[in-house]
Amino acid sequence: MRKISPAQYKKAAVMVHGKSERYLASYIYTNLHLPVVIIDKNNGRNSIQINGLQKIFSNPPYNNLKSFADRYSIEYDKQKKDLKNFKLFIIMDTDDCSEKAKEEYLSGTLFKDCCLKEYIVPIFNSPNLEEVMVKAGIMPKRISDSQKGSYYSKVFPINQQPFSRDTLDQIRVFSDKLRKVKDTNLLEYVDYCLSLIIQV
Repeated sequence: MRKISPAQYKKAAVMVHGKSERYLASYIYTNLHLPVVIIDKNNGRNSIQINGLQKIFSNPPYNNLKSFADRYSIEYDKQKKDLKNFKLFIIMDTDDCSEKAKEEYLSGTLFKDCCLKEYIVPIFNSPNLEEVMVKAGIMPKRISDSQKGSYYSKVFPINQQPFSRDTLDQIRVFSDKLRKVKDTNLLEYVDYCLSLIIQV
């Protein structure tokens, strides 16, 4: 197995509900140039739902810390048998599950039997990401499903330029807009990504 330098270790992973959330996560980590990995299903074309999370986490590589660390280039402490400097964010909509499933997801009880439970940070958008983006003033209006792919690529453009004050300010403005919205805790993910800048 190739040797990974400390700078190459992933500090966070984000498991996304679908394509819209994938665009969002890519927008944040490309603007901040962070060591983050996105976990999705078929590049976001197929959705991951709250009701399906237990099945995902009961299968490889999610059911073994060492396997998970090897798969996603995360620092693993062999003596303590734990992951170092790492969080796993899961960004889900809540309009496709029961109220009970939503509560178990947000409280973390959904992951009580998962070896990754202490690293998981459940992120919710209620009822969904689009509604939250409209309330935050990031999107001017709701759009049809057929428009979402091209529209989200404009709202959350991938940054291929070097890290700069401008790219940092973009994410800070995005973060400020989220602070006024109570129907999401997406700010936890964004603020964690911002906090990583001084560490890389």
